[in-house]
Amino acid sequence: MTQQPADQAPPDMAALLAQRGVVVTDEDRARARRRLNEARERRDPELRAQLRAQLGMRPTSAA
Repeated sequence: MTQQPADQAPPDMAALLAQRGVVVTDEDRARARRRLNEARERRDPELRAQLRAQLGMRPTSAA
């Protein structure tokens, strides 16, 4: 199974959602992309490593 780029949904996702009665507009997609980008900007790898150490968790690999 190949992974989709972070900014793209699988091609059949719109059809899958439509079958379930969920309508996703271009505005909805743009808002979701903005929120994902904002979350990425807030990420701080050093803080995450510090918190993991504080909680006694193993460090994550640098991916």
